[in-house]
Amino acid sequence: MEQPIISVQSVAAAGRDAVRTRQLYLTAAIFMLAVWVSLEFLMPIAWAAVLAIAEWPLYERAVAQYPNRPGLVATGFAFATALMVILPLSLAAVTLAQESDVALEWLKHAQQTGIAAPAWLPGIPLVGSRIAAYWQQHIGSPQAANALLGTFSATSVLGWTRSIGGEVARDSALFLVTLLALATLLARGAHIATQTQKVARQMFGAFGAIFVVRMTGAVRATVNGTVLVSVGEGAIIGVGYAVAGVPQPLLFAVFTMVFALVPFGAWLAFGLASAILLLSGKVLAGGLLFAFGAIVMTVGDNVVQPSVIGSAVKLPFLMAIVGAFGGLAEMGLVGLFVGPVIMAALLLMWRQWMEPTALADETDES
Repeated sequence: MEQPIISVQSVAAAGRDAVRTRQLYLTAAIFMLAVWVSLEFLMPIAWAAVLAIAEWPLYERAVAQYPNRPGLVATGFAFATALMVILPLSLAAVTLAQESDVALEWLKHAQQTGIAAPAWLPGIPLVGSRIAAYWQQHIGSPQAANALLGTFSATSVLGWTRSIGGEVARDSALFLVTLLALATLLARGAHIATQTQKVARQMFGAFGAIFVVRMTGAVRATVNGTVLVSVGEGAIIGVGYAVAGVPQPLLFAVFTMVFALVPFGAWLAFGLASAILLLSGKVLAGGLLFAFGAIVMTVGDNVVQPSVIGSAVKLPFLMAIVGAFGGLAEMGLVGLFVGPVIMAALLLMWRQWMEPTALADETDES
């Protein structure tokens, strides 16, 4: 008499499993369609998510002061973010526009007369005379300089400027999408966090919950640590630019802050500034500026940044470099922050497989 009951229960369970399977397939299909439809906007949304995670502690404090205006506070944060991006870019654009006439005039003069070697170049021990001869052969004479720089002219620069105009307009539209998504994510951040925790726990158990917390902390620590240290490094080296007499020290300082986001990028910025001083005959100032920049970057990248980021993203050097450059190559600037976080997720998954009990204990304690 019990056998039919068991059979009916088994059939009902099998039916529920089949329905569940079809639901999963339908969910996966709809998700893939949604990704396909929004493919063009995935990068701006990724930027918005990274910024929302980084700004969330400040947003919570602001909302605590104005609990009835979360949407207005979120809009204010999006506007402030826009200003932090637009103001440095505007400064750089205005400065470059002011210096464009001078640069074109120098270019025309160099094509006509050549670029004279620095007076100190032949005095370098052992190799100075050879470098000076090579310089004279390739850019010192009018013919050599014109062969090297002949493709550059006001017309070619104007054509290049026009060609990037469309890209600037497109990127501006995507930046607007980023700001709209940022305001939305901040305004509904608490609800999104709760739902994400619930789904992660249902799908992956206790590990899913702590995984979400860890990844959120890793994103926040990576963004805040990288940006704060880059701004600090650029500001300090900018003081060195002003003291050493680098042309347009404020512009070089802004470029150094931006390039400092990329591993070894700031070295190119203050290296170029040092080279300009050396070519101008200011050997001592150029050498001291490069040494000063190297000290600032070494201390910032190896002492300050690890202490700011803390243990949220404790990656081996090789994985950090691969994550940063790999993310930059595949996702653009946002990959500088997402790449290391992906590597941190890989380490967390590895730890789960190697020491599942340790992570379970940590989850229970949290």
